[in-house]
Amino acid sequence: MVVSIDLSYMPERLRYIIHKSIDLKYPPDHNEAIIILQDESNAQKIKSRLEEILKENTIQDFVVTENTEKQNEITLLKKGDIEQLGIYLCTHCGVAFGSEIQRTVHQRIHYFG
Repeated sequence: MVVSIDLSYMPERLRYIIHKSIDLKYPPDHNEAIIILQDESNAQKIKSRLEEILKENTIQDFVVTENTEKQNEITLLKKGDIEQLGIYLCTHCGVAFGSEIQRTVHQRIHYFG
């Protein structure tokens, strides 16, 4: 199985940090926007590792999300851009929703639950 990471929405400086932080047998060019991880079957593990890399490097403007159109593709998006793709994140826990209404109902649970 193959997992791919789309870094095309990130500036080159941040791409470099991601490339440097992920252990690859054959590291790609640091300017490449797509990282393909051959022989990787656990997309959730890769997603968790990317979230750790963002925290370790205090990169707070980007979030890790799964591409809903392509299976086993993980995308890093700027927080403001993610809503343009129809994905709405809870500001408290990071859960993704398909509409702003769903997110609002969920967020009320944090306040009143």
